[in-house]
Amino acid sequence: MLLRYPFFTILALLAIPTGVLSRRDDSSSGSGSDSGSDSGSDSNTYNNNHRNDHNDSEDSAQTSSSTTSSGKPKCTDSHRLDFDDLQPSHYDKYNRDPRRGNASAYSDLDGVFFKGEASLKYTITTPPTNLTEGDIVGSSLITCPVGKQSMRMLGAAWVAAKAPAPPGPVNPIALGFKAWKSNTRVSDIDNSYSVCENLDLIRLTTTVDWITENAVQAMDAVALNITQAAGNSSKILFDGAYDLKNWTDRKRDFLEGAHYDNAGLYDQMIALPDSLCSEKSKLGKILIGWPTGTHVNGSMTNETLELNFSGATVAGFEHSGQKWPDTDTKVNVTFELTFTGRLDATNSSQVVLTGASSHNGSLVSFEKVTGSANVISHSLHCILLSLLVSFGVMIL
Repeated sequence: MLLRYPFFTILALLAIPTGVLSRRDDSSSGSGSDSGSDSGSDSNTYNNNHRNDHNDSEDSAQTSSSTTSSGKPKCTDSHRLDFDDLQPSHYDKYNRDPRRGNASAYSDLDGVFFKGEASLKYTITTPPTNLTEGDIVGSSLITCPVGKQSMRMLGAAWVAAKAPAPPGPVNPIALGFKAWKSNTRVSDIDNSYSVCENLDLIRLTTTVDWITENAVQAMDAVALNITQAAGNSSKILFDGAYDLKNWTDRKRDFLEGAHYDNAGLYDQMIALPDSLCSEKSKLGKILIGWPTGTHVNGSMTNETLELNFSGATVAGFEHSGQKWPDTDTKVNVTFELTFTGRLDATNSSQVVLTGASSHNGSLVSFEKVTGSANVISHSLHCILLSLLVSFGVMIL
C-alpha cells in the first residue's frame, strides 16, 4: 500500500502536458519577424552589429564589465554556452534584431541548435630547412609534438534555412559550428563555456558575409551537395569543399584588411593551442585559416548532426597579443575533426525536417516548434507513462 501514493503522484505529474514544462512559451511568441520579407540592407547598421558581434550579448547576465586595479576592463561571465557567434551577421535582421525588444519573437530563420562532443586529430610537421614561401624560410630550430596527436573538444552547431538576402548563397541551408578544448562532460556543456577566455579553436560557417562601402555581400564558403541517405528516408548526407578563392582573389576595398589574404575571414579558422611548439621559447597558437579544398561532410536528422572536416596546409604562429599577421616560422599541419551532436530542443524554436519528411526538393525544411513537435520529449513521456501504468497495475 505504501507504494500506491508515490505511484499516483508520479502518474499525475506525467499526465501534465510536456508543453507546460517546456522553457519556451509558444502562446506568447507571436508572429515575430517575417523572414520572407526583405527590409533592405543597411550597411551602416550591419557594420555596427558586425563589429559588436562578440561583445553584445542578448542576455545581460551573460557578460558584465568591471575595472581592475590597473584601470583595465575586466571581463566576467556566467560560463553559460553562447550561441550568438554561430550565424553569419546578415541573419541578424531576421532573427536576433527583432528579439532585442521582444525576447519571445519567432522567425522562420531561427534555425536549430546542436550540442555535443568533438575530436580533433592533427599532425605537425616541421618543414625542410630549404622551404621558402616568398621571403619566409622554414626554421630548423623549431620543435613540435611528433606523430599524430588528438584533442577532446566540446562543440555547438546551428543550422537554418537560407536567408532571402543578400544574393549570392545557393545552399538551401547555412551551417555554423564552433568547438573548444574541454574535458567537461557533454551533459555539463551548458555551463562550461567562457566568452572571456577566447576558448574557441575552431569556427566555420558554410555561408560567409562581408561589408563593402555600399552593401552587405555573402557567398557560400562550402558548396554543399545534399542527398538522402540510403536506407534512411529521414536522414540527409552533405558533402563539399571549403573554397573562398573567388573572394580572396578579387579586388578589395580599404575596409577589408590585408589579413584576409589566403586566410578566409578573420573568424573562420582552425587553431591549435599555444605552447605546442617552441623555437628557443614557447610559440603561440598555430593559426590555420581554412585552406582551400578542406573537405566538409556530414549527416543530419531531426535529432542528430554529424560533421567531419579534414585538410592540410602550411600554417604560422600567433604573435603575442594579436592574431594577425602570424609569425615567420611555419609548419605543415594536417587535421581531421569529427563532431557528433544532438538537438538542443531547449534553445531551438524550430524543428528541422530532413529527407522525405521535408516534402521539398532541397531535402531540408524548418517548422516552428509546437506542442506536438518535440518528438523526443513526447515519445519519452509516453514510454514512461506506459511503464508506470503497467507497474501500477502490478502493485494494485
